[in-house]
Amino acid sequence: MRKKLEILAARLRQAVRMHPVEVLLSVAFSLLGCFHYENAFAYRFLTAPLAYFPVLFLVTFTLNGWTAQHKFRPLYYLSAFFFIPFLWIERDNFWTATYLVSLIVVQLFYLVSGWKRDNDAFVSTGLRYLRALFSAGLLAGIAYLLALSIYYSVQYIFEIGHSYDRNFNTDSAFLIFMCGMPLLFLMFIQKKEGEETPNRLFEVLLNYVLSPALLIYAVILYLYFIKIAIQWSLPKGAIAYIVVSFISTTFILKGCQAFLRKRYYDWFYRFSSFAVLPALMMYWVGTCYRINEYGFTEPRVYLVVTGLILTALTLLFFTKRWGRYLYAACLAIVFLSAVTYIPGITAKNIEIISQTRRDNYPPKEKGYDYNSYIQITYDNPVDIFGYRTLIPVTGYKGNALMWTSVDRDSFYIFNEPEELVYGESLSTFWNNQLNKAGINPGDTIPDEAFPILLEFDMDSAKLIFQQISLYRNSPDSAYAISYITPSYYLKKK
Repeated sequence: MRKKLEILAARLRQAVRMHPVEVLLSVAFSLLGCFHYENAFAYRFLTAPLAYFPVLFLVTFTLNGWTAQHKFRPLYYLSAFFFIPFLWIERDNFWTATYLVSLIVVQLFYLVSGWKRDNDAFVSTGLRYLRALFSAGLLAGIAYLLALSIYYSVQYIFEIGHSYDRNFNTDSAFLIFMCGMPLLFLMFIQKKEGEETPNRLFEVLLNYVLSPALLIYAVILYLYFIKIAIQWSLPKGAIAYIVVSFISTTFILKGCQAFLRKRYYDWFYRFSSFAVLPALMMYWVGTCYRINEYGFTEPRVYLVVTGLILTALTLLFFTKRWGRYLYAACLAIVFLSAVTYIPGITAKNIEIISQTRRDNYPPKEKGYDYNSYIQITYDNPVDIFGYRTLIPVTGYKGNALMWTSVDRDSFYIFNEPEELVYGESLSTFWNNQLNKAGINPGDTIPDEAFPILLEFDMDSAKLIFQQISLYRNSPDSAYAISYITPSYYLKKK
């Protein structure tokens, strides 16, 4: 035990010595996170840098390896200040596709930084990175749960500290996940190339779980393709995401085969490019059809980019010379960066141009006021003529005489004896309300229709809503209900 602790301490010292800027960022940002939580309203400009900490950390980590014994070494030390531009990002503007793409691009940047053309070396780097990340995350998660267990045990036994629950939960999360987890990652990633030994669990997982599951997945997918070919119909919209998962998993597992002592599925992975071709063709058929019908939206732009990356990957692996994960990763960085960071051709820019031509956005001179969320409210008095009883209605059971509930995409109204007064799927309920107001599901909802939509007529009663919140994912999709606030239930005479 003592020897293991000494090894652990030695690795920690080595991590600090080899990664000083990364350690500095981890400590500084974890403390800033605690400080920001206590003073969030006064220091809102810290929100974006804290959210982008994983990106900033990985950029610094990559630069450390890339600039070692290099004339650009000062760039590594300057990376400690890369967070400064993020201070001017508005709090509500960073939770976008840009954030997710940035996380993907920076990890791909790390993988290509070593410029390993050999597929085995490239995949080995990726596996070492994933193993270090998973191990650090697992230990950090366990440490956080132990910290919470100790805190609440002391609190319960000694009956102290009840007012500091949220502070402790948040501060410990910042310290463990923004400081402890990065340090653990740096310790685990120190293992040098060539030190990896075949892992029995890894072999079992690939040979007996993942590869058989992938083959079953492929059979199901191609049976579906045969079905739509016979019926001469188009694939469902969500099939694009299934195809992306299938092709990505196929090539990832193909790269991992070199690290197995027993390779049972070489017959499949050797011809992986041929195996994924029908799925890729179906992907493009479905994607192009929906773009032609509904135009570009931000998610569809990224679907096209993903399709280009997967197509390039498939074509590259048709030849031994060009079948390199390195080249595919470089193309992915270029394509994703182009539609995310270059002004004028970003996914959002393409969506605006496309939907403007379809009149889903207002003219340019009027500005773009498209909003994915709307709230239907109406404050004027409600006509109660013809009704004899008014009962307040809440959105939860409590002690109310009547209440509503939304469960598993269905809308229910209950009375005090817990009898079901009304029940219907949420979509059917909303479509009936739209039909009453003379509005099609995909139409814009005018303000003058709000009073009609807030009144739900039944045979002998009427339910009045205080507010109905709606959302939609793209300009061509229909609004759906996200939240309902009931108000009154009126019974007829």
